[in-house]
Amino acid sequence: MLQLNQPAQLLFGSAAAGHTLLQATHLPQLDELLTQALATRAPADRHLQINGQPHHAFVALAGAAGEHGAVLLVQDLTELERLGRARRDFVANISHELRTPITSIRLIADTLRHLPDLDSQRQHSLLEKIAIETEALGQLSGELLDLAQIESGQVQPSYELVAVRDLLATVHQRLQALAHGKALHVQIEASPALHVRTDPLLLERTLVNLLHNAIKFTPAGGTITLLARVEEPRLLLGVIDGGNGIPPLELPRIFERFYRGDPARSKGGTGLGLAIAKHAVELLGGSIWAESSGAPGAGAAFYIKLPFP
Repeated sequence: MLQLNQPAQLLFGSAAAGHTLLQATHLPQLDELLTQALATRAPADRHLQINGQPHHAFVALAGAAGEHGAVLLVQDLTELERLGRARRDFVANISHELRTPITSIRLIADTLRHLPDLDSQRQHSLLEKIAIETEALGQLSGELLDLAQIESGQVQPSYELVAVRDLLATVHQRLQALAHGKALHVQIEASPALHVRTDPLLLERTLVNLLHNAIKFTPAGGTITLLARVEEPRLLLGVIDGGNGIPPLELPRIFERFYRGDPARSKGGTGLGLAIAKHAVELLGGSIWAESSGAPGAGAAFYIKLPFP
């Protein structure tokens, strides 16, 4: 072995020029691959595990005709395999999310087609269910598009100086009817003098998402708090609900796409809202997390930290 680059030295530890490939790597599979390429005078490749991680090894011949030389390229496949699993999981989750509303619409359509003499009240009820399932499909497709645009870099923040209390009031106003329907009290704790430079539309969408979840999981008559305060050198925003809380073991995973944890906190959604919120906040240069003891009635608090001012 004549030469190793720095990544190869890091991968194989004590490997050094002057040793044989087997002495340097302690991997018989690589030695066999090199021997095969030199014997057949043809490139060769294979997959193998190195230090417990998947790698692809490729041997290309080097030197003039008749000379025995080769270059060994070893590529770490860990990240590629992780992305492949994520893509397969994503497709599987999409298929699962689509199956329920599509099946429901198909069954209702079959009922209407084969039972044309249903009374008008029953027909109206079935049509209402079709409308609900169609709305669910629309929400799913819309959130998928939002997530794809943010992840692909198509969404670029447009920054301006924003009055934080006014922004929280707008978020509350957008969902006021929903909160009123459950007799919920939404209180805002923020100074009128507090301003931050951010993208108001992107931040508003994120806070609306969090408040919508809080309304959904807080029992009727409860209280939800929207807060904002400065924790130098960042601005802290919070949405605190009075629901059943989130088990601590689930907290690290709730921002994953389609993650389903406690059924009490996963009903009626697409499983994409928190993933979109996380990407949006990170796009704004901030961070987002949740806190909850998991105790019944203890609720959950979602916090965002953004650059300030």
